Amino acid sequence: MGRRSLLVAAGVAAALAVAGATFAGAQGDTTRRGTDPLSDAEVQAARSAVPDGSGPESQGTNGLPDRVVLLVERHLEDKGAADDRRRADVYEYDYATDTLTVSVVDLDDGTVERSEPVQGTQLPLVEAEAQRALDLLFADGDFTTRLTAELAALTGSAAPDPRAALDAQPIVFRADAVPAVAGGAATACGIHRCAQFLLQTTDHLLVDLFPVVDLSTGVVLSADATEQP
Repeated sequence: MGRRSLLVAAGVAAALAVAGATFAGAQGDTTRRGTDPLSDAEVQAARSAVPDGSGPESQGTNGLPDRVVLLVERHLEDKGAADDRRRADVYEYDYATDTLTVSVVDLDDGTVERSEPVQGTQLPLVEAEAQRALDLLFADGDFTTRLTAELAALTGSAAPDPRAALDAQPIVFRADAVPAVAGGAATACGIHRCAQFLLQTTDHLLVDLFPVVDLSTGVVLSADATEQP
């Protein structure tokens, strides 16, 4: 091999080595930048900057903390903003006032830059809310009586444990989404934070009940909202 060929081969090898080192470095660099999604550590830092009031002393009469963090997501920066700026939007529901607030948190120093109420928005239930909704529902005698009868009609036999026989999925309920069936106290849902339920048996038979729980007050509004006037 001539001298020129050796120089070319050496240059190619050096370039590959540099590229490999760069790639390896990039693979090992876990720092989030710019539009990267929030890391778990960043989510936790954002939550810590906006206390969620989850201590036992802050428990409301509805059985939930006074303030609950519903969502943490990366703040959408304006075009032209510094590429390395990292901020988060923290959505927190205050059950004492039935107010949803979004706070912008600077993740570099953990400060809350601003907070403002968000009107007309009901975010999905978080785990604590979903569990509370289920506990309230199955503690309601009217609902369990109706459920027992409905399960017997569907399956042809009485269920020894109606809750165990049911797959109940709580989701947010707004009265203005289904005005035809939202009557009475349920008309406050949307201002209050409420849950409705997708009900089916563990064998995937649909249960024809439409219960509604008001999480703001901790009350089952109806075992079957379709029967409201």
